[in-house]
Amino acid sequence: MKPESPLRITIEERPPALLTPAVRQTRVPHFMIENIRKYTVLIIFFLALVIVALVIGIKDDMFRSGAGGQSVLKIAGRTYSDKEFNHLGSGAFELASSLARTGDFGLYQFIMGLSSGATGEQDAAEKFFIGRIILRQAKDEFGVHPGEEEISEYIRGLRAFAGPDGKFNEETYRNFIEKGIGRLGMTEGDLRELAADALAARKINSIIGAGLGVNRDIVALDLALDNQRVNGSLARLDIDPFEEKIQPTDDEIKAYWETLQDAFTTEPLRKFTYIIATPDMPADAAEADDAPETLAEAAASDEAKAAAEKKKAEEKAKKAAELAETRRKKQIEMDSKVDEFSFQLEEKKGAGFEDLAKENGWEVKTTEWFARSSPPKELDVNLRASSRGGKAVDELFRIEPTSDPLSKISQPIAIGENQWLVARLDGEEKSRPKTFEEAKDEARAQYIREKATEAMKTAADEALAKIRESMAAGKSFADAAKEAGINETREFTKVTRDYRPDTAAEPRTLFEAVRHVDPGSFAEVVAEQDRAFIIHVASREVEKQPDAAARVDAQVTSLASQNEMIAFMGWIADRIEAANVQQLNRR
Repeated sequence: MKPESPLRITIEERPPALLTPAVRQTRVPHFMIENIRKYTVLIIFFLALVIVALVIGIKDDMFRSGAGGQSVLKIAGRTYSDKEFNHLGSGAFELASSLARTGDFGLYQFIMGLSSGATGEQDAAEKFFIGRIILRQAKDEFGVHPGEEEISEYIRGLRAFAGPDGKFNEETYRNFIEKGIGRLGMTEGDLRELAADALAARKINSIIGAGLGVNRDIVALDLALDNQRVNGSLARLDIDPFEEKIQPTDDEIKAYWETLQDAFTTEPLRKFTYIIATPDMPADAAEADDAPETLAEAAASDEAKAAAEKKKAEEKAKKAAELAETRRKKQIEMDSKVDEFSFQLEEKKGAGFEDLAKENGWEVKTTEWFARSSPPKELDVNLRASSRGGKAVDELFRIEPTSDPLSKISQPIAIGENQWLVARLDGEEKSRPKTFEEAKDEARAQYIREKATEAMKTAADEALAKIRESMAAGKSFADAAKEAGINETREFTKVTRDYRPDTAAEPRTLFEAVRHVDPGSFAEVVAEQDRAFIIHVASREVEKQPDAAARVDAQVTSLASQNEMIAFMGWIADRIEAANVQQLNRR
C-alpha cells in the first residue's frame, strides 16, 4: 500500500476583517503575494525535499542507533539496542527453544549452531543474537533467500503444529499464534523470520561443509565393531591397600597445601528471611463404609441394582469434581495473594517484608548462616513445574544482590505441590581460601588419594607385564594374575555395546576398553577413581545384522551432518571474532 503524501500545503486568504490589528499591521503587500503564488510549486518542491531528507535522516539515525532503546552490543561496527536484542535475541531464542523441545532436531541444530559455547541461558541468548546477525549478513554473500512458500512449508513441517495424525494442524497453529506467541512479544511475522533464518542456516551449513566427505568403509567397520561380542578375563586392584601404606607428616601435608592452597576454599554462606505460602485446601472426602445390603436391595432386579450403582458412581464423580473445583479456586486465590504481595514489595522497594507477610497471615522465618550444600529442610525442596529442575535453595543462591534493595528479594518460587516461597537475602559471606588448619584434613585426604592412585597405576602396569609373560609361557589368566599378586579375577562373556557391567566388579567402560583389542591381547590398564583393571580378550565375534547396509547408510548421513555442523560452527566462530563484538552499557 502506497503511503499518502506527507505534505499538503494550502494557501488561505482571510478577509481583513478577520485579522487582528497586529496582523493587519504586518500584512504582506499584494505584489509580494503574487510573487509567492508564482513560486508556490517551487516552494512545495523544496519543502518536500527537506521533509524527505529529514525522514531519511531520522530513519538512518534510528537504524544506526538500534531503533531506540539502550545500546547493548556492537557488531562489525554497528550498534544494536536492547529492543533489538529482545526481539531477535532473547525472545526469538525462547521461541525457537520452545519449538525445538517438541522434537524438531533441525531447530535444535539451528540453536546450537548459533549459540555454541554458551555458559548459561542469558549467555546463550546473547550468542544466539550475535550468530543470527552474522547469519543475516551472510545471506546476501551466499545468495540464500528462502521464498515465502518455502518458509510456509517449513513451518507446516514443525512438530509443534502437528495434530494427532502427525500432519500440520491449522487450529493448533492458530492457537499458538494468537495465544502462545504474544507473551514473548512476538508475532506471526517474527516466526516466519525465524523460519527463514533457520532455512538459510541449513543451506549455508551444507555449502560450507560440502567438501567434507565420510568414508563408508570406515563407517561399516566401526559399526561392525559395535556389533561384536567379546569374551575374556579381568583382574582388579583396589586402592585401599595403597592408601593404607601412605602416612604423610604434617610438614608434607603443609608443603602440598602451599602449592595449591587456592583450591581449598570455604563454601559461600547466606542468610535469608522467608515465607512459604500454602493454600488452605479442603481434605479428600472420607469414603463412607458400605452399608450392609438390605433385604429390599437384595431382592431388587439386576436392572435396579445397576441403576443404583450408576447413581452412586455419578454422585461420587460429582463430589470429586466439586472438590477439584474448590481446590482450583483456592489455588488461584493463593496465587493472586502471592502476586499482590510481590507487587507491593516492588512498590516499596523491598521494605515492609515482615509486615506485609503478617497481613496475609504467613509465618515469617529467618535462617541461620548456611551453605548451598547444607540448606534448612524447608528450603531443600524440589521446584514445581521448572524446565531445568533443581531445588528452592538453588534459586536462592542465584540471587545477585546490587545496591537496589529489591535485588535482594526473590521472585515467587513455585515449590512442592502447590506452595510459593518468597525470600529476602539478609546477608552473604563470600567464599575465601581456607587456612591450613581449616584445610588440613581435606588436604591430607587429597594427598593420600593422589599418591595412592599413582602407586596403584604403577602396580597395575607392573602386574600386566608379569601376567603377559606368564600367559606367554602357557599359564591361565587366573594363575598368572595370582603369581603377579592379584587374587581378584573373573571372566566375562558376550560383552556388547549394550552390555551393562556389574560395576561392583567390572569397569564401567568395559566394552569401550576391549572394542579394538585383538583376541589373545590385553587392553590398556583401566584406572578408575578407586580401582584399576587388567583386561585380557580371549575371543570375539561379529554379530551379523540383517539391516546392516541401511544402518551404514544412516550412519554415513548422520556423520556427514555432524561434519557440516562442526564446519558451520567453526565458520560462524571465525566471523564473530572478525566482527569485533563489544558489550555496551553492562554492569
